[in-house]
Amino acid sequence: MKQILRIGMGFLCLGIFVLGGQTSPPAPAPGSSPQKTPTLTAEPLKQNSNLSQTLLDERPQAVPGTGTIPGEAIPGEAIPGGANIAIIRIEGMIYGFTLQSLERRVQRAMKNNATLIVIELDTPGGVVTSALDIAKYIKGQINVPTVAWINDQAYSAGILIASACDRIVMSPASTTGDCAPIIPGQDLAPTERAKALSPILEEFRDNARNNGYAYAPFHAMCVLGVEVYLIEHKTTGKQMLVNQIDKQFMVDGHTGKSFLGNLFAAKTSAAPGQDVGSVSRDLATDEDLAKWKLVRKIHDGKTLLTLNQTRAVEIKLAESQSIRTANDLKKHLGAASVMTISQTWSEDLAGWLTSPAVRAVLVLALLLGGYIEMQSPGLGVPGAMAVTALILLLGSPFLIGLAEVWHVLLVFVGVSLLLVEVFATPGFGILGVCGLVSVLLGLTLSVIPTGGGTMPLPPPEMYGYLQTTTLWMMFSIILACVGFFFITRYFGNIPGLNRMILQPVPNPVGLEAVAGNDVIGQGTMQVGATGRAISQLRPVGQAMIDGQQINVITQGDWIDINQAVRVIEVHGNRIVVEPA
Repeated sequence: MKQILRIGMGFLCLGIFVLGGQTSPPAPAPGSSPQKTPTLTAEPLKQNSNLSQTLLDERPQAVPGTGTIPGEAIPGEAIPGGANIAIIRIEGMIYGFTLQSLERRVQRAMKNNATLIVIELDTPGGVVTSALDIAKYIKGQINVPTVAWINDQAYSAGILIASACDRIVMSPASTTGDCAPIIPGQDLAPTERAKALSPILEEFRDNARNNGYAYAPFHAMCVLGVEVYLIEHKTTGKQMLVNQIDKQFMVDGHTGKSFLGNLFAAKTSAAPGQDVGSVSRDLATDEDLAKWKLVRKIHDGKTLLTLNQTRAVEIKLAESQSIRTANDLKKHLGAASVMTISQTWSEDLAGWLTSPAVRAVLVLALLLGGYIEMQSPGLGVPGAMAVTALILLLGSPFLIGLAEVWHVLLVFVGVSLLLVEVFATPGFGILGVCGLVSVLLGLTLSVIPTGGGTMPLPPPEMYGYLQTTTLWMMFSIILACVGFFFITRYFGNIPGLNRMILQPVPNPVGLEAVAGNDVIGQGTMQVGATGRAISQLRPVGQAMIDGQQINVITQGDWIDINQAVRVIEVHGNRIVVEPA
C-alpha cells in the first residue's frame, strides 16, 4: 500500500507542477519558432454597451471600372435563387484537421451537385495558421458562393473564417468577435504583437474588400484602442463605418499639425493595453476632408469588439439574426434544397474518443487492466482491456491528425521503463515513476493541437484545453490508485469478479494460495522459502512454496514447470524467485 500511496502522491505533485506551469508560460522571444508565436484566441467575453442602435444603410456597392474610393469594399459573389445548399458544420477548436475535414466534405458536397456552401460555425477559436489556411481555401478553392452561419458562436479564428465567406447570417442568441492574439497570463511585447497581428489584419482587410464588409469593426475585434464611428456624407447621405483617424479627417477636418496633435493626445490618454499606434487613415481621401458628419459612435475601443446577433445585423456585418434551423436558412436564401454534409463515422468516433472525459476512462482501463494482469498472470481479459485502451488512446488522435510521432515514442519509452522496472529491478522506484509520467504525458499531449518546430508543442491558445485534459488525467490516476487499493484487498472476494482469478490447483495440505502481504489472498512469504514451479515462469507464473500456491516473478529467467525455486525478495505483493 505504501507503493500505491507513493505513486498517487507523485502524480498529484506532477499535476500541480504541470498546471502551475501552464498558467504562466514563458514569453516568446522575437523571431521565435512557430509554436511560441502568439496565436489567435478568444479572451473572456466583453459586451460592448456603446454599439449603435441605428440601422446602417446598405453596404457600399462598388461598380467595377468606375474608380471606387480606395479601401471601399467590393461586394462578394452574388448568391443565385434556387440553390442546392450543402451545410458543413465546424465546431470546437480550430486546428489542422479542421481544414482537412472541410476539404473532404466540400468535395462530397460538390459531388452531390451543391451550388451553395454554408459553413456553420460554433467555435471559441483556435490556431491562427489553421484559420488563415481555411480562409484562403474558402476564397481560392471553393468555386461556388459561400455563406457563414454563426450558430452559436464564432470568436477569434471563427470570425476570421466567417469573414472569408460571401455573406454572414446568425442564429438567435449567437455572438462573434474578440479576436486578439494573446499568451495567457502575460502581455506581448509591441514587436511580437505586431508580428502576430500583421497576417491576421491583412486577411481581414482582404476579406472585407472582397465581400463588402467594413474593415474597422474587424480591426476593433483584434486591437484595443480602435474606435469605430458611423459617419454620413453631407451631400450624398452615404454611410460608412470608420476608425477614429478617418473620422478626425473626414468629419473634424483635422490635418497637418492639428491632426498629428490629436493623434498624440489620443496615444497619451489611451488606457493601459490600448494600441492606438496601429490605427491609421484607412478610407479617407483628400477629397473627403470635412465632408462627412458624425451619426454615432459605435465602439469606444476600451474593449475588444464583440457583437451579438442583433448588433452584428445593425452594423451590416451579418444580414440575418433569426436563422434557427436549416429550413430557416433555406427560406432566407430562397434555396431549392438543403443537405447536411457530416463528418464520417470514423471522424465522429475519433473525435469522441479524444474528448478529455472519455480519455480519462480509457486511461483508467489501461492502468487497472495492467495492474490486474500483473497481479494475476494469465487471466488475459484485463490484459486485453489494457491493450485495447492503449490502442484507442493512441489511434484516435492519429486518425484526426492530432498525434505526432514523438507522442507515440514518448508512450513507448514509458512502457519500456515500466517493463524494466517490473522485470529487472525490485520494488517500484524511479524508473517506474518516470515510465508512468512518460506514458501519461504522451497520452495527454497527443490530443492537443500543436505548432511547428523540431518538437511541436501546444500553442499558447491551447493552454486552457491542455489544463482541462491534464485535470481529467489526474482524476483518472487518483481513481486508479483507489482501484489498486480495492483490487489488492477485496478483488478475490467480490462475487462474480472472483471468477477472473485463477483457482488454486489441488494440494494435499489444503492451504489457500497467498502471494505477499498486500496482494489478493492476503498471506505472508519469507525470503529463503523454497518450492517448485507449478507453471512456466516466463518470467511470471505460479509456484508451490511451503505448501502454498502463490504468484511469483523471476529476475528475467525462464523457469520450466516442476523446477525447484527459492524466494529471494518479497516486496508487498511482488514475490521474486530464482532457480533453487
